[in-house]
This record gives sequence, structure tokens and C-alpha cells, in this order.
Amino acid sequence: MKTFLGAAFSALMLLAGSAWAQGYPDRPITWIVPQNPGGTTDTLARIFATAMSKQLGQEIVVENRAGAGSSIGLQAVADAEPDGYFLGVAPQSGLTIAPLSIPNIGFDPIESFEPVFNFANVPIGLVVNAELGPKSVEELVALAKEKSGELNYSSGGTGTGSHFAGAMFVTLAGIGDDTVHIPYQGGGQASVAAASGETQFYAGPLAGNMMGVIEGKKVVPVAVSGGKRVAAIPDVPTFAEAGVPDYTMVSWYGLVAPAGTPQEIIDKLNAAGNAAAKTQEVIDALAAQGIGAIQNTPDEFAAQIAADSKAFRKLVDDGIVVIE
Repeated sequence: MKTFLGAAFSALMLLAGSAWAQGYPDRPITWIVPQNPGGTTDTLARIFATAMSKQLGQEIVVENRAGAGSSIGLQAVADAEPDGYFLGVAPQSGLTIAPLSIPNIGFDPIESFEPVFNFANVPIGLVVNAELGPKSVEELVALAKEKSGELNYSSGGTGTGSHFAGAMFVTLAGIGDDTVHIPYQGGGQASVAAASGETQFYAGPLAGNMMGVIEGKKVVPVAVSGGKRVAAIPDVPTFAEAGVPDYTMVSWYGLVAPAGTPQEIIDKLNAAGNAAAKTQEVIDALAAQGIGAIQNTPDEFAAQIAADSKAFRKLVDDGIVVIE
């Protein structure tokens, strides 16, 4: 009898939850951006918040809660009620890299969240200060070895995606002991530092401010990640073409919900994200950032998060990349 009653209760709750989810959303939704205004994460969040609010018929309020490698904002999302009204815009660095460099971060990248929708995959670009001299990866590596200890590379901060991107490059290129990491407060500052000569090179997502410093001719792009060249800078080789074939990192930014959020809500948000990505408004806004629109499912995004978490953990555990 207990088994029958338990099963009946579970079925009743499932039906009630499904009916409740069908009315979602019936009030404004809050998106937490765990980084400062103006960066790529914030820019993508606002592009999709505007477009998805039209799809869902409710306002989406974007709130910035920056700090501690995105962990402050993402922790708030992990701790929120799983009702679909308090979501997080997660950069790759916040979910898969920050947990490797921040002890007792307070959330698990897999267990604490429900992946909803990946806004964009963004190649990593390696740029060198234009006055430094090198016009290729080979020339940069040769100069770093010749002037061991004199070349610095900037990042958006310890434990960020650009920190990992730079650390991966110098390690795979064999100049980890010849170069010095200089952390800044965000990728925007880090790319400007390379452009101004405060640092000598920078590796980070090819979007927003990064494309701006490239267009300003203050830096020379020498390599891009991914399986093909980037249309906006077609003369720049891939890392594989430049002699670093093991460099495969690509940055991404997506929407996550607290663990336990009903699947019906996840699916509704994902459908809204895919519909938004097909609109000319979003396509044009992303193109202005040097990004192509994509479509994906929650399961595909979950697999991407899991794969990166495993791969990056192995690189750090094996000592191939050092980010401390």
C-alpha cells in the first residue's frame, strides 16, 4: 500500500509540476552575469535577454554580480530556487576553470546547475604587441626564449578563461618558464595592456574588445583556435597551422539554471534561445562582435561543459598547464 501511495503521490506531483511549468513564465526573470558590465559575457547576455524576452513574453532583467573568477554570481544561482526565475549566464571560465584555481568554490560545475542554452562558441586569438616585432607564433616563441623572463602575457585575472588560454599556449609552445603571467581586472583591460605595451602578448576570446584592438593595429594577431580560420581575419593561421596542433581551447558562454529546475522549463528556455538565435536582430548583433549564431540542445550544452571540465582538470592535474 505504501508503495502504491508513494507512486501515486509522485505521479500527482509530476503532473502538478508539469501544469505549473506550462504557465511559465508569468513574471519577470532575473539573469545573473557573474562578470563586470561591458565584457563579452555581459554583452552576449544582454543581446539574448532582449531577444528571448520577446520569445517568452516576459521581461528579463540582467544583473551583474562580478568577482572571484565568476564564482560569486554563479554561487548565487546555484543556491537559488529552481523555479526558472533566477538564472545564470555562465562563461566557460566560471564553470570549468575557476573550480580548478579557487579552493572550496562552493559549487560543482556539473551537479549544481542545469545547462539551458549555449549562446556562442568563440575562438581564442593570440595577439602580440605591434611594436614588439614578432609577426608569427614561431617568431614570438623564438623571442621569448632569446629574452627569457622579459616577456609578459596578460590575462583577465587569475583563474579566468584568458589566464588558462595564455597558460595553455606558453606551456604547449615550450616557453612557460621564459614568460611571466600578469593578471588584470577583466579581458578588456588585458587586451588593452597588450595593445599599449604594458604586456607583450595576450590570448583571449575573439570577440568584443579583442576585435577592437586588432582593428586598431596596436596588436598583431598570430593564431586563432578552432578547426578553421576566422572570417574576420582570414590571413591569420590556426594554432595547428602555426605549429601548435594541441591547442584546441574554444571559449563559450551559456545560460544555466539551478539544479532541480523542471525539465519543462529548461526546454521552454532552450526553445526561446534557439528561436532568438535565428532572428536577424541577434545574428547582426553577434556578427558585430565577430561571433556566429548557433543552435543547440540542453544535452549538447551539458556534454560540452562535462568534456571541458574533464579535459581542463586533466591538463592541470598532469602539470601540463599551471594556473596557480
